[in-house]
Amino acid sequence: MQPFRPPFPTPAAPPPAKKSSRTWLWVLGGCGCLSILAVSVVVVLSLLLLSGGSIPADKQAYIGDWVGSNTRLSISPDGRVTWDAREGEMRKSMENVPIKRFIGNDFEVGILFFSTRFTVQSPPKFAAGSWTMTVEGQQLIRPGSGPPDSSPGDERASDGLPRATGNLRDIKMARVGTDDSDIAFTSAFRQSDTRITCVVYLSQLSIGETYATRWYAERVPRLPANKLIGEVAFPAITPETSQLSGIRLSLTSDDGFPSGSYRVEVLQDGQLIGTTRFTVN
Repeated sequence: MQPFRPPFPTPAAPPPAKKSSRTWLWVLGGCGCLSILAVSVVVVLSLLLLSGGSIPADKQAYIGDWVGSNTRLSISPDGRVTWDAREGEMRKSMENVPIKRFIGNDFEVGILFFSTRFTVQSPPKFAAGSWTMTVEGQQLIRPGSGPPDSSPGDERASDGLPRATGNLRDIKMARVGTDDSDIAFTSAFRQSDTRITCVVYLSQLSIGETYATRWYAERVPRLPANKLIGEVAFPAITPETSQLSGIRLSLTSDDGFPSGSYRVEVLQDGQLIGTTRFTVN
């Protein structure tokens, strides 16, 4: 066979390489994993920001709005802290940061690996008609009346919230069965609960007295702060009902209650005699 003589023929060009569909699938899969990871991180952070910490039963007196000289502290029932302190031109503040834990009288707030510890030199104490607490060297005051049946060693009501002295003994929140016989005391309710009951315990009930409750959504998403959501009254006390040790006042909603923190005020003959709080999760 004779070899080609010049000019030599141009060798045929190889066909263009085809992009492997598997390569594109791998790229798309990698991007998908990254997207899923990013979304997961956002979701976790959002949940941490929206969820509060927990307030132990023996720390309920910390809840409320505290005011001092150039200092404001707010601790919500669902464990979120807002702090604003000014000293000269310096300002330190945070808003709606969840409590991670209590360390003795101190409390630690933060998200994930970031935390701030608030030093409490003097825990909440009721004196001279107000609650006082010293935090970060600042003496703070929260207006409110003292708990009933208090003694030198016990300056709180059963849930640590301020109470009015006098005829009021205690206020408890409860979940009551449909037949009114099954009652479970709690300050944490579910969104599916369609009936929430406030049980008011009194030293005595006098004929003709009237009792009522006002229900507020203190911090509930998409609702104004401290929005009045209901009023429930108990019939005027009769000779028969005067023998009761306590009365029940229930707020109902066919659709349940949205997640958030709530407050109930108890009135006797139109005058405020006590307050309690509860949460819905």
